[in-house]
Amino acid sequence: MKEPSLRSLVSSIVRNLLEGVRGNKLATVLAVVAFAGASALAFSSQYDERLRYREVILPDIERAEALFFRLLKAAENPPSENWRLSYFLTAHIKAKDVLHVAKARQPKTRTGMKAHAELIRYYELVIEEFAIIRTQMSIDEDMDYLAEWRSRHARLKPIRDRWLAWLKS
Repeated sequence: MKEPSLRSLVSSIVRNLLEGVRGNKLATVLAVVAFAGASALAFSSQYDERLRYREVILPDIERAEALFFRLLKAAENPPSENWRLSYFLTAHIKAKDVLHVAKARQPKTRTGMKAHAELIRYYELVIEEFAIIRTQMSIDEDMDYLAEWRSRHARLKPIRDRWLAWLKS
């Protein structure tokens, strides 16, 4: 008995497929039409994830950000210089918490991931800037660290604004 080859296996499969198509013309045509229609819809439609993002991911981010921004605001008008420093240092910790929350929840669509990556990038840079300012504070005790933060934040703000623009559009 002759051993089957790959060529004979492939030709046998092709013959059986063609025989099945000839025997079930209506089913074959309907399947091809359904496949083409579903493919066209799948590739042409864009799922807008912002509603799900606002309902599922955003509340956790907003809670974490609210603590961060509240501490920075409290540092502007503290009861004493010690409180100002405490608020500032705690804000650095809260920025890390916001980053952790943002990294824990990820959107699914390409545009959502791109916008969310901007938020993550913003907080990574915020944490880096806080670390730089804290290092400078250890060298220069008279440094106005809040003014330095405002200056650095002004450069970072457009990154977060891109995330907000996607979220609000």
